Amino acid sequence: MILATLSHAVNHALSQDPEILPRLSDLQDRRIHLHLTDLNQYFTVHFDQQKIHLSGLQSPDIDQADLHISGRSLALIKLARDPDALFSADITIKGDIQFAKTLQDLLADFDFDWEQQLAQFTGDTLAHPIANGIQSFHRWASQTTQDFTLDIAEYLREESRILPDASEVNSFMKGVDKIRGDMDRLEARVQRLQANI
Repeated sequence: MILATLSHAVNHALSQDPEILPRLSDLQDRRIHLHLTDLNQYFTVHFDQQKIHLSGLQSPDIDQADLHISGRSLALIKLARDPDALFSADITIKGDIQFAKTLQDLLADFDFDWEQQLAQFTGDTLAHPIANGIQSFHRWASQTTQDFTLDIAEYLREESRILPDASEVNSFMKGVDKIRGDMDRLEARVQRLQANI
């Protein structure tokens, strides 16, 4: 039910963009498998007659696909706002890379108005706060992930001493440079001695 509603909302938005529709015709019968790794959920996106159809999958190999995209939920959701993230380290792509590039270009040119689409189901009064809530959640989740990463890095450096801090790295690199210089001088001395012999 949720996927059908989401498909309807996206297709309605696509139908409002006359420049996007002809480009969808070029994707006729193309399929994408999506894998939300943190939720272990699989989905298929099927392009058919200038529309997309979303459906769930039990496993990744039930249906053939032109492209397999996997990543954490937030990373995949981020694609709607930042299509360049498709080729980031957070997302794994297998299959037709040219198709992936076409998809990226399509996402970049498509301005999806979530608030307008929500208004069809909730009315204008609720659509605005819901859309703001979604954006706030996305910002909070992104910030929380960044803070968590920094906290882990600090713990590994300061508490567990698994990672070196900046001064230790600098000291190590200076030591490496000193040893390299000493080796160069030693090699030059050996060469002089060999020449004299």
